[in-house]
Amino acid sequence: MDTRHAHAVANEVAGEAQHLAGRLLGDPAMGLAGKAKMLYGKSQQALNNAADATRDNVADKPMTALGLAAAVGFALGAAWALNRGKSED
Repeated sequence: MDTRHAHAVANEVAGEAQHLAGRLLGDPAMGLAGKAKMLYGKSQQALNNAADATRDNVADKPMTALGLAAAVGFALGAAWALNRGKSED
């Protein structure tokens, strides 16, 4: 487990603890802040997993990744050019 994953798990666990403490103490603000921190940790984990999967796929199939990047760049450029042409009218 690298540091990115460790921070995500730590945020999730800390948020869970804060949420439970808020519920036990009857402090809804603390409970809500803990729930938010817990969701932040879960979203960090999902983002880290997606980044790892992307990195692995690019390493396994670099030409496919290059082709996909070129296609996305072409599509963005075409959309920008169409939008630019409309604003000049």
